[in-house]
Amino acid sequence: KTPTTKKAKAKTSTTKKAKAKKFNLKPGKLHLIKLEHPHLDPAIHKIRNRLIANRTELLKLIRSSQSVERDAGDLTFSNEIDLASNLEGREMIFQLTSRDRNELKLIEDTLFRITNGTYGQCESCEKKISLKRLQIMPLTSLCIECQEATEGI
Repeated sequence: KTPTTKKAKAKTSTTKKAKAKKFNLKPGKLHLIKLEHPHLDPAIHKIRNRLIANRTELLKLIRSSQSVERDAGDLTFSNEIDLASNLEGREMIFQLTSRDRNELKLIEDTLFRITNGTYGQCESCEKKISLKRLQIMPLTSLCIECQEATEGI
């Protein structure tokens, strides 16, 4: 009998590398990507969910007002009163969508700060903003002291 030699098996790592998620994104389209934040404080997580719901509603409102504006552009008017009334309605829609777009931008900025971990930190003095203030005014980026200084109070 010949002695058998055992070959040492190379150790293989049992840990798997986390694969990055691939998203099929198309340019010019709005893409909603669900981001999980297990490290978030439950109160901040609740604020985040509320902001996402507000964002969804604003997007619906903006889209519907754009649709109304497009449809209104196709109308022909029998007299100047109808034309003036339509122009006034269009101006009101424009003001609403402009305000809504500004609010949407604030929400997007706030969601970004939550994602990158800077939410709740004053953008001016870098002190922590109280949770109570964030719950009342979730879009704020300034602590009370810096907000008052900005407003000249």
